[in-house]
Amino acid sequence: MFFRQIPANGDRNFAYLIGDEDAREAAIVDASYAPEQVWAGAQARGLNARYVISTHSHTDHIVGNDYLLERTQAVEVMHESAPRACRVRVKDNEELSLGNLRLRFLHTPGHVPDHVCVLVEGKLLTGDLLFVGKIGGTGPHFPGSDPRQQWESLQRLARLDPATEVWPGHDYGVAPSSTLGREIATNPFLLCKTYEDFLYLKDHWAEFKKANNIP
Repeated sequence: MFFRQIPANGDRNFAYLIGDEDAREAAIVDASYAPEQVWAGAQARGLNARYVISTHSHTDHIVGNDYLLERTQAVEVMHESAPRACRVRVKDNEELSLGNLRLRFLHTPGHVPDHVCVLVEGKLLTGDLLFVGKIGGTGPHFPGSDPRQQWESLQRLARLDPATEVWPGHDYGVAPSSTLGREIATNPFLLCKTYEDFLYLKDHWAEFKKANNIP
């Protein structure tokens, strides 16, 4: 499997290029503000784009999709609840083939109702649900967000293999990638034992960061 994390401008967005080089097929995830760069990376490896995937429908994650759809034969993929029209609408736990690879979609609402994480070959693309040492936002600035759903989605991820690699949608954390085991052991939000503790930390995150020298 070919896998590359690509800085995609915007608000420290990350885009991802996943490929099966034997089948010459690629999936592009969260192309964001750098679709030209992601597509150039695929072409350099001799990969044809089959899927243009968005972890969720926020503008900074879908803004590059049309550029790719106009230039390739790829189909756009989002969760079935996404408000944007697209060719392929996936359900929770649905899989799509990419050559010999299998892309598994986990519906993980909370930051936004249509959010999905994408699991492939031990790598989990977590979008805006989970960052390294941090999590995505909820509240008035994120219509449709729900902290209870976010808690439940994070608990679901915590039940996956701890060796699973975490690849987030933004470079907001202390590193560009991690593992679920490391996040379970160190991420303050995943260390919370109850939803009430989790909600308290979200409500007092600024004070917690200052007290613990978290950037």
